[in-house]
Amino acid sequence: MFYKLAQDKKYSDVWYNSKVKHFESVKCPKYSGHQRGIRNVQPLSAEIKKPDFGDFITTSYSDWLITDKVVDIFQSSNLTGYKRRLVDVCNMRLDFNLWEIIVTGSAGRAHPDTEIFIKRNCEYCGHIVYSPIKKGKGLIINEAHWDGSDFFTITEFSKFVLVTENAKKIIEENNLKGALFVPINELGWE
Repeated sequence: MFYKLAQDKKYSDVWYNSKVKHFESVKCPKYSGHQRGIRNVQPLSAEIKKPDFGDFITTSYSDWLITDKVVDIFQSSNLTGYKRRLVDVCNMRLDFNLWEIIVTGSAGRAHPDTEIFIKRNCEYCGHIVYSPIKKGKGLIINEAHWDGSDFFTITEFSKFVLVTENAKKIIEENNLKGALFVPINELGWE
């Protein structure tokens, strides 16, 4: 069984530091509606509005951050499919570090039975829009293309952090706060 990592809404988001340019602008030479920002690779500079977060923290742009405690647990449990990058907290001093999770694991494209398709693919700027996951259908991982990592993404929804049963079990056994788990067969929209 696989799960999508979801934010526990009991905890606050962390905001990007507005004084740092985190995004590069992509402007389509043909269609103005395709203009978008792509996150650059520099370390995240975060601003904490309310320090009422758990062990997992999300940003206003759906990035996942973890504390030193989580890093230690992940390392001692030999979880795979991620690397971490230190986060610069610009407006307060914490008793611990925050780390951005960079998911490196992959399952390629979703299984064809999921019936996700490309709705639009711009030949001018590379902007791709996929169909949503159908309600009642859920997401199906193409295990033939999955690299076996505990943390992974799929091509169509690269911001979804997907986890294995093993990762979920370790997070729950250690009472880590701030993340919920949605079974991927329950994902979908009308």
